[in-house]
Amino acid sequence: MRKKVVQTDMDEDAYAFLLKTAESKGLTLKQALREAAMEWAAREGDLSFDPLFDFTITVAKGSRRYPDREDETLYGGEDS
Repeated sequence: MRKKVVQTDMDEDAYAFLLKTAESKGLTLKQALREAAMEWAAREGDLSFDPLFDFTITVAKGSRRYPDREDETLYGGEDS
């Protein structure tokens, strides 16, 4: 997989805080920034292209689940 270099600037206090936090977790600054970027993208990104996250398909095709009836669903009715 090809990689891209990403660069930004930040004030000294933010940099010092980021570096100290990364080091306290045993991470390099590069690792911490990569992890933060991926977590942000996963949280804020648009996943509509992925059928797993298209709830109109999931809900339309699936049946409703009732947690209190899971045993009945898994093992059959009370007479089984």
